[in-house]
Amino acid sequence: MHDALDFAHHEDTLKSIKPQSEQMRILTLMLQDVCSCCDFIQSYAKDSQFCTSTSSVSLAFVNVVFLGKRTLKNIGGGPEEKIKELSDVLVKRRNAFLDQATISTEITAFQILD
Repeated sequence: MHDALDFAHHEDTLKSIKPQSEQMRILTLMLQDVCSCCDFIQSYAKDSQFCTSTSSVSLAFVNVVFLGKRTLKNIGGGPEEKIKELSDVLVKRRNAFLDQATISTEITAFQILD
């Protein structure tokens, strides 16, 4: 999410987006995707098995090895696929957003030249 929305740190970029533009439509979709990411994280964190180890190794040993970090269940699949899917959508939308910005800049430059 951070990488997909890195342009948000540039206040001027956001201020220049017109409300009815294609960029605003894409940005709105990106924000909806962020909400989907948050819903996924929230539902996964509510899972009672979220903090359990998937191996037969004792939980105390796992805590020592991972220095208190949570270990996710289903390490071999499941959530990783969903995370990749959500990430891919954000990357696709970011590229569309930036492509639209490039097109808008080119159009403006041509209008200035004329």
